[in-house]
Amino acid sequence: MHVYKNDVVRKVAQDTRLSQRVVSDALNSMVNVVSQALRDGKTVTFPGFGTFYTSNRGEGTVKHIRTKETIKVPARRVAAFRVGDTLKRSVRSATGAKPGKKKGLLRKALRV
Repeated sequence: MHVYKNDVVRKVAQDTRLSQRVVSDALNSMVNVVSQALRDGKTVTFPGFGTFYTSNRGEGTVKHIRTKETIKVPARRVAAFRVGDTLKRSVRSATGAKPGKKKGLLRKALRV
């Protein structure tokens, strides 16, 4: 199942008894603040949830699948997210995984 922005807005509006318009505006503002912070090279942390940050990727080469041509990929800065402990534990408990298991277990448990 996929959860879209409108689903989040509806649920938060219902839980807080705020209008969907107010919740949508707040969510849009949050996204803008996080985006601007990342553009400025800052990290944004929501304790327990996770941290948004940027990472620099070096230049490299890849091969085109069909033509086998080597293509140069320039260096770039990318956005990334590191999951916080509370969210990690929440997902693990929902999948039945036990703490302390191998790192790949979470990924395997989420496969459909």
